[in-house]
Amino acid sequence: MTPPKTHMAAWEQLNPLSRKLWDQSSRLIVGGGQAHKRHVRYLARGGPGFFTHAKGAYVYDADGREYIDYLLGYGPIVLGHCDYEFNAIVARQMTQSGVQGGEHPLEIELAERLTKLIPGAEMLMYLIGGSASTSASLRVARAHTGRERVIRCGYHGWHDWCVPASPGVPADERGRILDFPYNDLAALERQLETHRAAVAAVIIESVQDDGPAPGFFAGVRELCDRHGCLFILDEVKTGFRFDLGGAQKLYGIQPDLSTFGKALGNGFPLSVLVGRRHILEKRSDCYCSATFHGDPIACAASLACLDLLELRDGIAHQHRLGRRLIDGLNRVFKDADFPLRMEGHPAMPNPREGYVGEPARPLPSGWAGRCAREWFAAMQRNGVFVNWHVWFLSTAHRAADIEATIKIARKAVKQTCAVMQRPSVD
Repeated sequence: MTPPKTHMAAWEQLNPLSRKLWDQSSRLIVGGGQAHKRHVRYLARGGPGFFTHAKGAYVYDADGREYIDYLLGYGPIVLGHCDYEFNAIVARQMTQSGVQGGEHPLEIELAERLTKLIPGAEMLMYLIGGSASTSASLRVARAHTGRERVIRCGYHGWHDWCVPASPGVPADERGRILDFPYNDLAALERQLETHRAAVAAVIIESVQDDGPAPGFFAGVRELCDRHGCLFILDEVKTGFRFDLGGAQKLYGIQPDLSTFGKALGNGFPLSVLVGRRHILEKRSDCYCSATFHGDPIACAASLACLDLLELRDGIAHQHRLGRRLIDGLNRVFKDADFPLRMEGHPAMPNPREGYVGEPARPLPSGWAGRCAREWFAAMQRNGVFVNWHVWFLSTAHRAADIEATIKIARKAVKQTCAVMQRPSVD
């Protein structure tokens, strides 16, 4: 079922410049842009396609509209966009040097800071981007164990091993990558038993849905030890949002290696692989070097980000506002008997289809896969930038932003019911 033409015609008036830019982009850039940023379904429903600037908790599109931002660059922005104090610190480093042909003292300063904050960090390796850090973790694990197979659980990036079924990925790579469901220790044990003495590492995205079940990560630790493989924790999303020491500190997880990125630099490109000394100290033989690794500007940005998160009590702020956002939206959905719900940790709210308190209750005919899309589009049309991806908070969000979002959510539910041609429940 497509929305009525009257809706489509009205939506075209909301974003004419973004639509024009999309047409131009599609002629020049593969897919029109980055895969996870191709918001074509929302662009067609009046949402933004191109942003021109941002400030604090807000982004502004090419058509001049303002949005409360809960995607925050898909996670990197933790202090808010264009934070004045943060930018001033980074600007000072820009006047001294960017990337150069040798090492920089800031690399040591940041390494010391991170190894003190993160429980499982004794040494580290600098990289750029979450995909690079997770891929480096596999290279290290394979070199350490002499094995090749990897058991994964979660999203870990775009490299071959992350998307083994993607066109262009060699067939032999697919045979080395295994999967198991989050919180399912029995499934992990079966994989390890089936591929005994062949698994180099188990890599797990630290938090999915509502997080780890009691004993899950302790069980992972025991299974990895029993089978002689490394336990890698993917903290690219959760790092510096759940705790300054990561989800591993919050939940008491004990990995061998961990990956961090996104919020590490408040938007500047930097990621790290951290882990135990006895694993990493001999791994200079793993060539994971690139021109921009350890860039002093990115290191300065990371140090500034950590300083300001501590100064502003940023972790508690994200958790407090995230809790209010989840509870408020669930109240809206429950009051309207609308089949959406919010789950997850307050620092990373997660939208899901299904009724609040009744996730197994069937959706109305034709609503599965559509009601969420139409609701996200309605939120965007009314000034809140969200979609199916997990959401994030920043120190720039305020209580007033949360209350405004909840109010808009109620309006978006009514608009969605109109598009779906079902009477709303007041």
